[in-house]
Amino acid sequence: MLKSIYIKNYAIIDEISIDFDRGFNVFTGETGAGKSIIVGALSFLIRGKADTGVIRNSQDKAIIEGVFSIDDEMKVKLDEADIDYDDEIIVRRIISADNHNSIRINQCSVTLSFLSDLFEDRIDIHSQKDSQYLLNKNNHIRLLNKYLKDDELLSTYIKQYEDYKKALKEYDNLCNNTYNISDLEYLKYDLKELEDADLKEDEEEDLMNKEKRYKDSEKYLTILSESSQLYDGEEGIKDKLSYLYKNLNLNDETVDEIRNNIENLYYSLDDEMEKLKGILNEFNDDELNIEYIEDRLYTYSKLKRKHNKNVSELLELKNELKEKIAFYEDRDYILNQKKNELDILYQVAYKTAEKLHKVRTDRSKELEKEIISQCNDLMLNNVHFEVRIDSVDLNSNGIDDVEFFISMNKGEDLKPLKNVASGGEISRLMLSLKTVFTSLSDTSMVVFDEIDSGVSGKVALAMGQKMAEIAKNVQVLTITHLAPVAACADAHYFIYKQDNDDYSKTSIRKLNNDEIINELAMISSTDNSDVSIDAAKALYKNARESIGK
Repeated sequence: MLKSIYIKNYAIIDEISIDFDRGFNVFTGETGAGKSIIVGALSFLIRGKADTGVIRNSQDKAIIEGVFSIDDEMKVKLDEADIDYDDEIIVRRIISADNHNSIRINQCSVTLSFLSDLFEDRIDIHSQKDSQYLLNKNNHIRLLNKYLKDDELLSTYIKQYEDYKKALKEYDNLCNNTYNISDLEYLKYDLKELEDADLKEDEEEDLMNKEKRYKDSEKYLTILSESSQLYDGEEGIKDKLSYLYKNLNLNDETVDEIRNNIENLYYSLDDEMEKLKGILNEFNDDELNIEYIEDRLYTYSKLKRKHNKNVSELLELKNELKEKIAFYEDRDYILNQKKNELDILYQVAYKTAEKLHKVRTDRSKELEKEIISQCNDLMLNNVHFEVRIDSVDLNSNGIDDVEFFISMNKGEDLKPLKNVASGGEISRLMLSLKTVFTSLSDTSMVVFDEIDSGVSGKVALAMGQKMAEIAKNVQVLTITHLAPVAACADAHYFIYKQDNDDYSKTSIRKLNNDEIINELAMISSTDNSDVSIDAAKALYKNARESIGK
């Protein structure tokens, strides 16, 4: 939800600040006052590319700042970007004439890509020239999937299809991997070299420690010998510590507890000293044979350089080489095994895709009825809406290709939704579709820029009622010239242009109840006579009652 927006030096806007309400917010004002500029500024704020053309004449920069509430998914993205937040964020964009532009979220610099991704599907801005995602055929299957309300079935299919695609890739790789005799000999040579080397995960580090001890042998021998003598030599720590805990035998619970702790320390210390003695003994052991150590370290270094891999990767490589050689020698058998595995995964995914197809087919009939009902509410009584599902090869969406078809009038053939002519009818159709789909999506705000153009009377009131219905689930911002639409709003903003000798600027104010009635009268009849005021009051009362306000 958009809580507020601040705009400075943008187009003909000098400086304005708007606080928004939840629900249905409407903007009215004369043509050219700057209503669509505010929508343009909002669109630019969340996804627009920097364009110095939006900067107000004679100014060096434009500033747009919005305060938004955020949902859990947005919080995850902000956490990943290490951006602090409470329950809202401040998005600020500065466009400078010298192209020193910035995008910030809560004072943290972000990219336009991150900003667009953060608000993806959250804000739907609809204008006469922008029919958004509804007309795009590629989105129709996604919209139908939302309508299914069966996330478990959809996620099950996606997982099964991904398993199938992974197996298919492995099978294709095996089919394309063929080795001639010289390749096979080379693989066998590498494998034998790795097997003869008998590499172990932790051996290299152990060898390096032993090499260090050898090079510092004099120092090691001196310190370790002195430490050993200090511990268990004549009158050493060991005997004294043993005498200490044995002597503390007073049949006293408190002293006994201390005695037990000292005894435990004694045995722990003794274990650690035995480890030190083991290191000391290595200097007289074959394990510290420097020739052997350096030879082994050379083997590790040589193989790591040759294959450009660490020890863990070399051990994995050994297994890979075994598999490649086995595949070459038993190619037909392994390919047959992989093909059987692939066929099983395909059948599993296909059966789920068939279930998904049936659910889509059944629910599409319900969707058709609901869309037609919404259209009827907007006095599109001859609309015929169809969800057409064609069969296709198995893919990430299943076995269905989905497209919405529409006929606006009796006797007309059904056409793809994208081919429907523009105008008042298509605006009402879009509003019908959005009434159904907005509540199913992640959208938190819908912006209508004169979607009611070309309609009037009862149709206008019906469109206002429909926007109010959408506003029960998401925030709605609407620019309108129609009083019946404006009368349905929860908050009414008046946008006007002020002229002086030097320039014009856009201003805005939120109207109180009396001002709303006056504005409705002006919109309806261009004056505020008693007759117009009475008609506006009646319109407002009727509109409020029709939406349950």
